[in-house]
Amino acid sequence: MSMPFVDHHTHTLFSWDSETTVDELALSARKNGLFGVVITDHIEFHPSDRGFSHYNYEKALEAYEMARQTYPDLKIKFGAEISHHPKHLSEIRDFLKKRRFHFTIGSNHNIGWEEVPDYVSRLENEGDDFKETLTPYFEECLKLVESNLYDAIGHIDFPKRYFKKRVSSDFFISHYERIIRSILTASLDMGIFVEVNTAPYRVQINEPYPGWEILRLYRKLGGREVILSSDAHRPEDLGTAFDAVIKELSRMGISVRNGV
Repeated sequence: MSMPFVDHHTHTLFSWDSETTVDELALSARKNGLFGVVITDHIEFHPSDRGFSHYNYEKALEAYEMARQTYPDLKIKFGAEISHHPKHLSEIRDFLKKRRFHFTIGSNHNIGWEEVPDYVSRLENEGDDFKETLTPYFEECLKLVESNLYDAIGHIDFPKRYFKKRVSSDFFISHYERIIRSILTASLDMGIFVEVNTAPYRVQINEPYPGWEILRLYRKLGGREVILSSDAHRPEDLGTAFDAVIKELSRMGISVRNGV
């Protein structure tokens, strides 16, 4: 299947949770007819985060440069997915200032110092209905955008992946519309891309991050363009559900940026 688009969020063995080589990623992109890929390996800044100290910038850059020369038919870019922590802003800022990336995604994987999966699991076990308790998560997403450190904000409604009872973005709009509106408005005002991430389709969630209701709000607020990504950690996950998602975005009047 030919998909002449760039996958803006992918992982390789330089991420703590992937074993994929850059070559495997490039070959999968070529096989699937993708225009290109942005390699965005995880970079963690808090010592308690899984993957802290795993990333090796020099080796990752070397692997990227080799792939760029080996696959001249592909648009391969060197990026990063930063796990945003407000208390580590100066470290993140200094890290990004001293290193060369074509594209950076800021993602919130934590609520306070607790990782999102653990937070959701703990509150579910306590019988929480999540109608208020995800406010800190979205507040940190807003701070992430306002930091103006990144080119894009990643997977805005990320917690939905970990609910035992599946929810869609209708739930988040019903209970968190005000803060989500603030996140989207700030993204538009600051020129920061909203990532449409198709990873949920791999875990039987039939919408991307963010979900369709959030994207409808984004369009209503004036959003016209997004970046598209699969968040692939394996070669076979590259370009997940791109065709279907692109069609739905087009129906909404939202276009997909083709490159960085």
